[in-house]
Amino acid sequence: MLTGVDGQLPLDLALGRQLRLQALVVGSRRQQQDMVRALEASTLRPVIDRHFALDDLVAAFRHQESGSHFGKIVLDI
Repeated sequence: MLTGVDGQLPLDLALGRQLRLQALVVGSRRQQQDMVRALEASTLRPVIDRHFALDDLVAAFRHQESGSHFGKIVLDI
């Protein structure tokens, strides 16, 4: 919905391919900035499972796909 609430979905193709639509609702940019400031001011830190170099993007996705991770998977640039 980043581009707005209107959009077209070719329903025949979606049904033919048995696609599944999954939504994720996020807040505004302002809310994100407020959350980042609040986290920076606190002692809360995310759990990092593993770091991957950007060149190892495929390995990072495979690690995520395996479901064996606990916490965030980080791409270092």
